[in-house]
Amino acid sequence: MKRTVAIILFLSFAIIGLSFLFYWWINNQENKQYKPIDAISPDASIILKIDNFETFVHALKSNRTWNGIDDNKQLETFASIIDYLDSAARFDNTIRTIITSSSTIAAFYNRYPKEDEFCFSISIPKELSKDDVLELVRFQGLGLAKTEEVTIDGNSGILVDTQNGTNSIFAFTVYGNLLLVSNSQEQIVESIEKLKSAQSANTDELFSSVYQTAANGVVANIFINPNELSKTISSNQNTNLVKGLAAWIGLDVIIEQNVVQANGLILLSNNKNEFYKIFTHQKPVNFSLRSYLLAKSKFFVWFGIPQISTYLTDYMDYIDELGLSEPYNKNLSEFLGKTGISLEEFLNAVFDGEVSTTYCDFESKGAYWYMLVNTKSGSGTIQQIERISKSSLEKETFKPDKNYSFIIAKNPIRSYLPILFGNNFLNVYDEYFTVIDNVIVFGPSVESLKLYIEEHLRSNTLAKNSEFSSVLNRVSTTSNLLYYSKGFDSPVFETLKIHNEDFKLTNEIKSSSRNILWQVVGGSQKLFSMLILQSGNGTVKENKLKDVRWVCKLLAEPFGKPYLLKNHINGEFEVLVQDINNNIYLISKKGHILWKRTVDSKIIGNVRQVDIYRNGKLQMAFATSKKIYVIDRNGKDVTGFPVELVNGISSPLSVFDYENNREYRLFVASPDKHIYCFDKKGKMVEGWLKPKTETVVTTRIGYVKRNGKDYIVVFDKNRPYLLNRRGQERVKIKSLFTKAKNSEFYLDRDSKGYHIVTTDTLGVIHRLYLDGTVEQIGIEPLSSKHTFQMSDNQYFFADENKLSIYTKKAEPVNIAISSLGDFDENSLQVLEPEGMVLLTKNQNIYGYNFSGNTLPNFPVPGTTPLIKIDNQNKSYVTLSKHLGVVCINLK
Repeated sequence: MKRTVAIILFLSFAIIGLSFLFYWWINNQENKQYKPIDAISPDASIILKIDNFETFVHALKSNRTWNGIDDNKQLETFASIIDYLDSAARFDNTIRTIITSSSTIAAFYNRYPKEDEFCFSISIPKELSKDDVLELVRFQGLGLAKTEEVTIDGNSGILVDTQNGTNSIFAFTVYGNLLLVSNSQEQIVESIEKLKSAQSANTDELFSSVYQTAANGVVANIFINPNELSKTISSNQNTNLVKGLAAWIGLDVIIEQNVVQANGLILLSNNKNEFYKIFTHQKPVNFSLRSYLLAKSKFFVWFGIPQISTYLTDYMDYIDELGLSEPYNKNLSEFLGKTGISLEEFLNAVFDGEVSTTYCDFESKGAYWYMLVNTKSGSGTIQQIERISKSSLEKETFKPDKNYSFIIAKNPIRSYLPILFGNNFLNVYDEYFTVIDNVIVFGPSVESLKLYIEEHLRSNTLAKNSEFSSVLNRVSTTSNLLYYSKGFDSPVFETLKIHNEDFKLTNEIKSSSRNILWQVVGGSQKLFSMLILQSGNGTVKENKLKDVRWVCKLLAEPFGKPYLLKNHINGEFEVLVQDINNNIYLISKKGHILWKRTVDSKIIGNVRQVDIYRNGKLQMAFATSKKIYVIDRNGKDVTGFPVELVNGISSPLSVFDYENNREYRLFVASPDKHIYCFDKKGKMVEGWLKPKTETVVTTRIGYVKRNGKDYIVVFDKNRPYLLNRRGQERVKIKSLFTKAKNSEFYLDRDSKGYHIVTTDTLGVIHRLYLDGTVEQIGIEPLSSKHTFQMSDNQYFFADENKLSIYTKKAEPVNIAISSLGDFDENSLQVLEPEGMVLLTKNQNIYGYNFSGNTLPNFPVPGTTPLIKIDNQNKSYVTLSKHLGVVCINLK
């Protein structure tokens, strides 16, 4: 009996103890403090860590790219939960506290063929119970969404249908101290199981290593699992587009209005030969090929590979990992059999560290893939290719103009190099090649290479592209891999598929206003990476470029105006331009830069061509604020020049040939109020008296010869002067006046005789006769900044937003008022043969006819004056702050 009682008591205490232990375990599980990352499975494709949800949402919604997204199912669903949580937080401080008091984890999974699942894991404060949080979710749904109570893995939960047209239904539940939100109840169940089993992403050794590198104080940290992401992302050519790149990529994200910038580390597996492992054995190099990649590149991939033999070994290991070594080895064997040397031997002889593939869109002329290889010697590489081909190359000579010559040859080793460098290069059809300096450019046809050469000669390269440079300035100056896409409509995105469906964003996003750059910096086991997504400035509208024949890029923004010069060798017109850094360029009528050099400061006024040696060879003469230059057509200074004035120069250079015998006289004014005269050897002219004016002369000095008498015409800020060849005042002017600073002056003739016609600061027309008498004609009130020009026996005035045209009798022809606001000061240009009047505003040129009516096909990009460079094609050259030197057709 006692034994029975003892057994009963023992069992009773055992049951009570086990019940207590079970209750303690359950209570401990419910009160356990989890981290948000503990709910995330290690097979997530993307994990987003957000330290301050409010800051993250504010940055995201201020970003131009994010605001344009409305046509992508996965992003739309994610955006809708972002909007829902943000709206709830703005209306309820408790919810705001929940999502901002600790970090939030958002994870994306690729378990279904049609769309991604995602899960938000958010810590909740200790003072809030599970029922409190769910009640807040239910309350916030009132009027905003449809809610339904459910049970998720034994936990109370709520389904929220946002009813915003995207079919976004989200599940909410609380487990322990975590609020879990997902577009899938099954995903929440899995997250709870991860919490129970303590087998989350953070327990994965590789992920944990990259997770610990996350920086604080940024908008977010993003962790990418390329192998899992490859289940979602593919392309038409490659179903495993990102598979086998690396184990994890961890990036710290900064979001601004026009830029998303992310940088961090790439983590590689210890036991796998992943693609990015190739770059661990390559020291970073400078991206010098950007001086050869065209600005028309819609997409390019660039490799910096200083150790080509090491690359070949590592790449072989990588494709072995993928099971693709057989076609690769076949490629190597075929090359050896065809040439008698190995591909490695050939590359070691010619390759100089850089290779790139690029897709260039020439608009109406076509779009082509190219491959560029930086070599140790361009000519040496041609010889090497010819040697291994065992026969003479089939080639032709291309002369884009009379200054340049290029060899374009059929490629005897086509297809071998693209296969060698992998999937990124397989779009290249390398049927032909040419050499630009030491860079071999492979292309699909002779015509495609001619287009490439033409653009290179116009300096239309990425090195000169300000928009691309602003992106490149954000990343490391040396690296080993660059992917670049201009917009989401480049070839790589056109072939991109998400869940086997075409990649789609909005039309605004698909425009080429976005620059996307991905960089990998190698040289060690820890690879550094950078991602830049930057919006363009949108300054130049593409529809304004329809009549552009060519664009030539300068090293810096153009300054001043273009100057038309004649090539004495071939009779063709060329253009001299200057940039803001005082570089001057001579450019052919096809837009090719013939030479570049630097002068001391900005060119003042015009450039005049002279024949110093009287042998038919023309030089260019001009003045800057310090010196008088005379330069030959090769950009070299003529003997005796430049001439430097101690006190500087205040006026444009004027060149006079008194007797038409090419014994030139070069005139400039100085801030010391004197006028100086030099001969064609750069010497001060003997007998010239260096006359002094009342105030500083800043406008050009004119010359008139009538009835055997010379008149040197000078205007200072107070009055006009008529001087003789010695600098003495030839005629006393009977009525003095102040010429308007933007008014030109002209020699004209009427019944009273020859006279100089111009306007004063009030817009009054003054006719200064050569006997010193002055006639005044009033027309209409004008500001002192007005511009005056005479053409086709008519007077043209531009003042503020008004264009006025008068006959020489001061009878009005027409007056045009612009609704655009004031035109740029001193931008008036009259093209008499074409019957056009041009004015500029905000880097655009507006056209009117001689009746004051607006012309079709305007505005066009640029500034005045335009200069005609090709009479047959009606081609004109202008300068554009954003484009460079632009050649347009005016119809």
